Amino acid sequence: MTLMRFIKKSFRPINQGNTLSKKLGVVFLIVTVMLAGCSQSSSPSEAVVQAAEPASKTVKTMKVAKQRWEGAKEMVAEVIPSQQLDVVLKTDGDVVNVVKKRGAQVHKDDVIVELDKKDILRQKQKLLYEQSSLQEQLAKSKKDFEDGRTELVYNINTAKQELADTEKDYNLIRNNYDRGLADKKQMEQMETVVNKFRRGLEIMQKKLETLENTNSFAALQLQIHNNEINLQDMERSIAYYDVKAPAKGVLVEMPILEGMVLARGTKIGVVQQQSPIKIRAELTDTSLSYVQGKTELPFYIPDTLDKFIGKISYLANVANTQTKTYTLELEVPNEDGRLKSGMRVQLVLAEDGQQETIAVPVSSIVREEGETYVFVVNGDQAEKRKVKAGRTKKDQQEILNGLQVDEALVITGQHQLKHNDKVKVVE
Repeated sequence: MTLMRFIKKSFRPINQGNTLSKKLGVVFLIVTVMLAGCSQSSSPSEAVVQAAEPASKTVKTMKVAKQRWEGAKEMVAEVIPSQQLDVVLKTDGDVVNVVKKRGAQVHKDDVIVELDKKDILRQKQKLLYEQSSLQEQLAKSKKDFEDGRTELVYNINTAKQELADTEKDYNLIRNNYDRGLADKKQMEQMETVVNKFRRGLEIMQKKLETLENTNSFAALQLQIHNNEINLQDMERSIAYYDVKAPAKGVLVEMPILEGMVLARGTKIGVVQQQSPIKIRAELTDTSLSYVQGKTELPFYIPDTLDKFIGKISYLANVANTQTKTYTLELEVPNEDGRLKSGMRVQLVLAEDGQQETIAVPVSSIVREEGETYVFVVNGDQAEKRKVKAGRTKKDQQEILNGLQVDEALVITGQHQLKHNDKVKVVE
């Protein structure tokens, strides 16, 4: 029923005057209420806009400023291996035994993985048989050579003696011929015999000279030499089937299981040398001034009494173009393995003194998954900022980088914020 129909119905003629006046009062009341409701309601588009606008979150801020920080100048440094060597296969093979597991301490040439070497051992055995046969042939050839030479020398000596005897008889006949006691034919016959012995002796002497100046074993010796080289190559290849540690250290990244078929060139692990071990830090311009001219620096493991001295092995004299920092490396003996790769230590750059440093309330820090954040107000938005924390003193936290002086740091309400949330700053 519409409003007009309701009003007409309410004005039907009736006899009772009091009743009519009551009905008019009711109608007036209904119309007033309905008109008031229409005037207060807003348009649908205005309601959507109002619902889409998020409410600002209330926060308190403070200006970031530097403070006088008394005490030792320290910074966080990272423990790294002095060197890291890949373990790479030099041959194809099937894994038959994993000797060292991931995380194991190894020494240089410790066997890490054993590959199946049955096939290559059979090949080696064939080469050994061949080598033995060649050696026997060479021995026989040398014996035959010596026997032949001995016989030839004997024949030469015999021929020399026969020649000497024949020449003696020839000289006797010549003397007799000169005295008329022998005829010319006898002398000529004897001379022919002498010349025959001389030619035979010359032939045998040349044969001995050729025999002694010619290496009749060259072909066999060459085969034996080539076979020896093949055996040496085979021995080196066999050594590859026992995969060994390239250095003393800790075996990491070792995803190898027995039964795997691996190809030559496969990286099966990494050995990190941790004795000596290194300490690495990235220095700012200010921190660099504390280190220049020094040959060693102390450091300690947080929350322990363990203190160490490291020798400065490297200090960059040019800043990294991306980080604008200077790399510092210390070398530290680590025979007991107390320092492990990946640990964080506190490096003491200066034992005492005062420094100007940015510090914020510890309560303003937000920690997520091991990282440190703060919130900074830009205009009417909160920016989530990753920072690098340094030392802590009472309720103050040193900030090494990530914040600038005079920025508006959120100190209350930061735990309810997300990056780019709308905020309202209150006193």
